[in-house]
Amino acid sequence: MNLNEPNGLWEILKIGIPALLVFLTAYFMFRDMLENNQKQREMELQIKNSKLILPIKLQAYERLTLLLERISPQSLLIRISPHELTASAYHQELLSHVRQEFDHNLSQQIYVSQTLWETIRGAKENLIRIINQAAEEIENDVPALLLSTKIIENYLSSNDQLISNAINTLKKEFSKLG
Repeated sequence: MNLNEPNGLWEILKIGIPALLVFLTAYFMFRDMLENNQKQREMELQIKNSKLILPIKLQAYERLTLLLERISPQSLLIRISPHELTASAYHQELLSHVRQEFDHNLSQQIYVSQTLWETIRGAKENLIRIINQAAEEIENDVPALLLSTKIIENYLSSNDQLISNAINTLKKEFSKLG
């Protein structure tokens, strides 16, 4: 076969073009098959991870709900009774409990949205502000029961019920999980 002859070139093209078409078809089919296989493995991994993470996320929502309930003034003041403390000592005790509850649940923020976490943190900061404000409005050495009463008054008189709002935001976000 001589390439200079038109018949020789024609013979090569007759063999080469179909071979090239078969190769390209096989290449693209194999590439698509590998991509689909990779996508399927990724989907299976996502499903497996979601099955592992979902219970942890649910637990995070439960713990954050419990946090908000525990730092609500009604619950906090009942749980931490004033005993024989002065208002100043009770003030410190309340702040310590609120911060401990919050710090204990800091890691839960990775399982919830940034908006929800900021809402929860804002609710905690608002409660601390209310407690501090009530402490400033009374004498340090009066019985702690007076501080407790003042906190409830200030909380009820404030229009921003951030703890209730945070719980509602948490419930809305939680309902989107299902």
